[in-house]
Amino acid sequence: HPWLLVGEDKMSKSKGNVMYADELAHYFGVDAVRYYLLSEIPFAQDGSITYESLIAKYNADLSNTLGNLVNRSIAMANKYFNGKVTKPTDANELDCDLAETAKGTVEAYTRMMDQYRTAEASDAIIRLAHRCNKYIDETTPWILAKETEHHSRLNNVLYNLIECVRIL
Repeated sequence: HPWLLVGEDKMSKSKGNVMYADELAHYFGVDAVRYYLLSEIPFAQDGSITYESLIAKYNADLSNTLGNLVNRSIAMANKYFNGKVTKPTDANELDCDLAETAKGTVEAYTRMMDQYRTAEASDAIIRLAHRCNKYIDETTPWILAKETEHHSRLNNVLYNLIECVRIL
């Protein structure tokens, strides 16, 4: 069976490089540790873990990419619509691209998980989260909020983001 390495070395009590799961869960949370192991350790291959790589992955994917997306989307929906957005009746090119990306992500994720390729499945999720963050930059909801005639478009943008958060 594959090994879980600490950096380049096998874990060893005598070397003092053992990382205990309960300690990692205490500092990072169970879900963050699970995410790291699923996203960084290829199925049926040796994998490496270090505190530095765990912290970097946590910050890059969970905090900056996914956490930022969820926080921004929910905060704007609450601020501009009291947390209640409605399903759009129309879509522009950016909306359609985001929807297609989300659909493709679900398909890729399912295919990868069916093959136990969890690292690649995790990458698909993070790519969608990156696309959603780019969608925020492209649609500039904070500017749409300034003009009442853009209220419908703002609703559509925020609905699309909240829907992608649900999918994620």
